[in-house]
Amino acid sequence: MFNMTQELIAVLGIDSARLRLEWISSAEGTRFAEVARDFTRQIQDLGPSSLVQAA
Repeated sequence: MFNMTQELIAVLGIDSARLRLEWISSAEGTRFAEVARDFTRQIQDLGPSSLVQAA
């Protein structure tokens, strides 16, 4: 499923850096927070998406 999503975002022209998959256990709250902060920074560094909102 993840590979299909990667292919779809490529077709749509979305930067692949805007997609991330992490396997995190429910017992890893600290790890989840770390990954969320890291990914948020990564997306902010990429700036706004080049996609235009459909009407």
